[in-house]
Amino acid sequence: MTKTELAVGDSTWIELIYTMGQHGGEASKSATVTTNDSTTGNISISFRGKGWVPSDTSIKLGVNPQVLDFGPLGKKLRMELETEIKNLSQEEMQLAIVGCPPEFFEKMELSKDKIKPNKKAKLEVRLKRESEDQRFQESITLEAKGKSTTYRFTLLAQKGYESKIEAKEASSSGEKKPDEK
Repeated sequence: MTKTELAVGDSTWIELIYTMGQHGGEASKSATVTTNDSTTGNISISFRGKGWVPSDTSIKLGVNPQVLDFGPLGKKLRMELETEIKNLSQEEMQLAIVGCPPEFFEKMELSKDKIKPNKKAKLEVRLKRESEDQRFQESITLEAKGKSTTYRFTLLAQKGYESKIEAKEASSSGEKKPDEK
């Protein structure tokens, strides 16, 4: 289990996963570790690389939605969400959950272990009661394995974060954010 608070001299692992998907060429991603240590400050980690998609393969799964958004803090409207996974390949795919933050969720379950070509499965996720009023952004990593290929893909699960698109739409329409008066 990943720690969120560390004492002096303590340590923990941080997992960062970046999937290029169908994007080729140069790419970069960064993450910031926030600390209240006055000597260290915030630590920024950056990844830069070049990726390519082999011409004979492509992503064979459709995932909708790719973000499980449990809504703003203080609202308990969304305790359980699901995403749909569609097999776009010509072969049966075995599904498995390979990484998730257990401290936030009481249920994380796939409706099927296998998906036949052009069929769908669902991933159902339910928050723990203790997570209702916590702000978080966490990754859920799934694996789909066929006879000829294996895919890993990551979904974002979040609570208390407004997307930049929602913020822009609200400000252009004159709406106030839930925490504004």
